[in-house]
Amino acid sequence: MLIGVARAGAQTDSLVDVFPLAVGNQWTYRYFTIFVQNGGPGILTITDSGSAVYSIVGMVRTADSTRWMFRVRRDLIHHRSIPDSTYPVRDTSNFQLIERLEAQHHLYRNEDANPIRLDVLPFTREFTDTTRIYRYRNVGLGDTTTFKSAIPRGFPNPLFRSTFTYKKSVGQIRFRYNDGVLDYTYAAEHILISTVITSAGKSEEPTYPAGFRLSQNYPNPFNPTTEIRYQTSEVSRVTLDVFDMLGRKVATLVDEVQGSGFKIVEFNASELAGGVYFYRLTAGSFVETRKLMVIR
Repeated sequence: MLIGVARAGAQTDSLVDVFPLAVGNQWTYRYFTIFVQNGGPGILTITDSGSAVYSIVGMVRTADSTRWMFRVRRDLIHHRSIPDSTYPVRDTSNFQLIERLEAQHHLYRNEDANPIRLDVLPFTREFTDTTRIYRYRNVGLGDTTTFKSAIPRGFPNPLFRSTFTYKKSVGQIRFRYNDGVLDYTYAAEHILISTVITSAGKSEEPTYPAGFRLSQNYPNPFNPTTEIRYQTSEVSRVTLDVFDMLGRKVATLVDEVQGSGFKIVEFNASELAGGVYFYRLTAGSFVETRKLMVIR
């Protein structure tokens, strides 16, 4: 078991930031998973290979934790041997990674272990204490650390195995997984090929937002997507709407109760004509409007 204690937002001299977290950080992996089933008329194999980009697009901080919003974009080739078929898979999904602001900063996802066990970042609460994923860890030669996971609590297969490798100020550089019995095997190997790290060892944002604010979208002008950033300093009913030049609402991007934090919303204007539009943030009594431009 690792020893050493890191304070919230900091770390001791013996621990370093091996999973830097900040809005804008991005990791691109060479992605590979395989399923093999023996028996029947032949050996069935199913593979997904290609690349996956993991980006931090937002965060919400509370007194004891930070929720990091990840966007995942995969560009894969899916192959199935029986019947033989090959086709591209391009998809986008989102998940939250929770960082506990205590000790070594435990990282986890509030999801079942089984559906995400082949994912690049399969962090769940089911990992046992000695193999939890921590943001701050000891590192060895080359500023890296590698460790193997134990069986998550409640996981049915005793042959479950995962190996994680992290590098100081870079993040996870390799994930390997193997899960097999007599007639089938699941395996995965994801290797880091590039990164964009905007901040390591500290957050670029203050712990709590100072008031409400709506920022200018970026890029602007744009075609067809742009990102809109805003911040809220207390729990509020938040709406983020887009209007045309005549004041007609053309899109609602946010309509929910949200806590204090820094947010990023992607706006896809592919169905709108080119021109000038306005986006308005309403949070409690706070209202702010800015202009954006769609180009074609």
